[in-house]
Amino acid sequence: MKKLIDMSAWSRRDNFRFFQDFANSWYSVTTEVECADAFNICKESGSSFFIRYLYAVVRAANEVEAFRYRKLEDGNIAVYDRLDIITPIATSDNFVTIRIPYHKDFHKFTKSAKAIIESISPETDPYAVEHEMEVSKEYNVIHLSAVPKMRFTGMTFTVNRLGDPCFYPLSVMGKASKRNDGSMYMPYSIYVDHAFIDGSHLTKFFEIMESVMNDTTL
Repeated sequence: MKKLIDMSAWSRRDNFRFFQDFANSWYSVTTEVECADAFNICKESGSSFFIRYLYAVVRAANEVEAFRYRKLEDGNIAVYDRLDIITPIATSDNFVTIRIPYHKDFHKFTKSAKAIIESISPETDPYAVEHEMEVSKEYNVIHLSAVPKMRFTGMTFTVNRLGDPCFYPLSVMGKASKRNDGSMYMPYSIYVDHAFIDGSHLTKFFEIMESVMNDTTL
């Protein structure tokens, strides 16, 4: 569900109005995420490292309100009470984007993610999730692509349309690499709208994501 923002009382009103007529108010940041504990937990338990960091990303996005703002077609701003996560899953010769509902309970999220991934068939429309959002106009998601064999230090993102290049945050997680001191890091790049999200919001998002990913109590 979503609720409309009262622009007259919104703390980001002036920020939004400053950026709303930019040719592109979106920007990307690439950072590194420490993941040694998460990687070792998954290796020892035989659980999915991929699902673990999917959960960390979507939980962080849900806990930072700025990530849940969306501009509606009529120009109003709304805030969603929950974001799901969408991610491309590789098939034999292509990929299929799936949507995984957010559950704060990690075990419920994992169970749901596994069931959805296992249900993919060769006949599945690779872009069904995107088409459904285009029809509903409900973009309460964050996107994450995984490229587990690629190290990168920067990333550019596709532009859907001029003046408002995307409808929701896009992100990419890369290859986990171990360092000499035993630490392990993955590159992570994210594309967000500056009208809603500042560096302070991104900092909080990164902190939560890294903490959740490496949480030994999950």
